[in-house]
Amino acid sequence: MTADLAFVSGRLPDYQAYSQELDRHDSDMRVRAYVGEALTSAQTRLGATFSDQTKAALEAVLYRCMFTDQVFVRKFEHADLDAPLVAALVHSDRVLIEYADEAKTVPADELLGLLTKIDAQFDYRRSPTPLV
Repeated sequence: MTADLAFVSGRLPDYQAYSQELDRHDSDMRVRAYVGEALTSAQTRLGATFSDQTKAALEAVLYRCMFTDQVFVRKFEHADLDAPLVAALVHSDRVLIEYADEAKTVPADELLGLLTKIDAQFDYRRSPTPLV
């Protein structure tokens, strides 16, 4: 987890991961904001050069970035999270940030694939496999 935490903390100042209950909402918000900002920048950079399917997928993922995932929050907000589960959540955040970084340079014809991966990673965060 140390490498994942260092990576995420390097991109998100004041990121505290999920060990402490009070930090969970803030950590989630910071990750969603980072992804959303990267996708908004990609949208601006690419203009109207992508398909209607890609536009719809982009809107759906941006929506996920703007609002707290209630399934995620209800599951983890007051839960007693052990170290392997926290490590899995931090790793998932790292993957999302790596995808967001890809969005900064992705060509229009590859954006849909990236959006699909981001959407799937947000789903995975709801029930991550604990890392040993």
